[in-house]
Amino acid sequence: MESEELNIAPPPEPQPDPETVSRNRHEAEWKEHVLTLLREERTAELVGFLNDLYASDVAHLLERLDFHEGRRIFLLLDPEHQGEVLHEIEDNLRERYLEDILEPEGVAKILVEQASDEAADLLEEIDIEVVSEILSHVPHEDRVKVTELLSYPENTAGGMMAKEFVAVRDDETVKKAINSLRKMSKESDEIHNVYVVDKLGRYKGHVRLDKLILARPQTKVKRIMEGELLPIPVLTDQEEVAQYFTRYDFITAPVIDEAGALVGRITVDDVLEVIEEEATEDIQRMGGVSGEEKLTSPLLRSSLQRIGWLGLNLATAFLSAAVIGLFETTINQKVILAALMPIVAGMGGNAGAQSMALVIRNIALGELSQGNTARTLRREALIGLINGLSIGALTGLAVFAFTGELALGGVIFLALLFNLVVAATAGTLVPVFLRRINIDPAIGSSILVTTCTDVMGFLAFLGFAYLAISHGMI
Repeated sequence: MESEELNIAPPPEPQPDPETVSRNRHEAEWKEHVLTLLREERTAELVGFLNDLYASDVAHLLERLDFHEGRRIFLLLDPEHQGEVLHEIEDNLRERYLEDILEPEGVAKILVEQASDEAADLLEEIDIEVVSEILSHVPHEDRVKVTELLSYPENTAGGMMAKEFVAVRDDETVKKAINSLRKMSKESDEIHNVYVVDKLGRYKGHVRLDKLILARPQTKVKRIMEGELLPIPVLTDQEEVAQYFTRYDFITAPVIDEAGALVGRITVDDVLEVIEEEATEDIQRMGGVSGEEKLTSPLLRSSLQRIGWLGLNLATAFLSAAVIGLFETTINQKVILAALMPIVAGMGGNAGAQSMALVIRNIALGELSQGNTARTLRREALIGLINGLSIGALTGLAVFAFTGELALGGVIFLALLFNLVVAATAGTLVPVFLRRINIDPAIGSSILVTTCTDVMGFLAFLGFAYLAISHGMI
């Protein structure tokens, strides 16, 4: 009897969780899926899909959709989600959503769902004439907090801090402090430390949550508080705030006013945004681009912001050309000099950029001060000397091998040695000088250092060549 084949159906494949699918979708699939749901007016399904995405993913999606389509999607979000998306979206698009789409009451509903610092950040994007109307729809307590934050300069600790924090008196018992913590925790959803103040509201220290919970109920708070969290003055520049956090590994830090009263707190996520912002500005400014310019910035505005630096660069180029013009006869006598000049200028420019990048970075981190500037200058000059000897000797040998003229190899050796020392010196002193006169070193250092290396490089190379020709050496 022949055996019968058993038709056993394979077990059904496990279906992935819908939330996981939506979060793992490729960007192109997100866009196509959202547009399909939008066109077919499957609103409930679309809202559910958007709610499964991170706010940053929704913002990324809106930036790549037609504004009309993005507007329809944005208005489907609840006020809390709208606020989160607005914080992640490009600056130009954020302004447009706030001013063209949302009425003052709509913006007010978003602000109520945000932490005070985030609400203040959104209001800074709106024309001042409209802000008062928006705030009129915000509850009094929230309005007072946001108004206070708006009174501080944007790039200071006061402009960064949030008003939601938990503080207890130092003369309270642990039992009473925990009861106060329960009440105040409704306002602050991220409690890392409980701050301790005196009866006048002045900051005295902090207590870790675990230590507060484990302490005996009748213990006074001042007996278990710690003081290693350095309070940050409210008008401290945001770069210095970032240095506090990176130097001392803070997760959160208290902010105090001139009288020492506790007025807010800053958390590490706020500092990460500042670090990214400052790094972006420094990199763009070193290239002569405004720190505020984005890929979505209007063409005319971007062009006008760049053309000023290009004009300054043109002026310095004429200065270099003038130096070359002084040695026109020398170049006519030895045409190969024209081919070798870019080597001297280019190497000097690269060496200057290396020193400049190091110095600007250390200025930004607060590690270069008046006390160690001289030591840094000596260090960079010595590096320039060593590199000048190495690169100069290598280039001199290559020129000698190519032309058979030992003196010409010696001329380019001396020129490179001189110019690399100049480059290291200029790359150090120019940023320090600009900082001393309260100009951001990242803005003008590149052009000034390049001018130094070009002018001095051409002057040294053509000058040494002139002397060699005058003495019949080449």
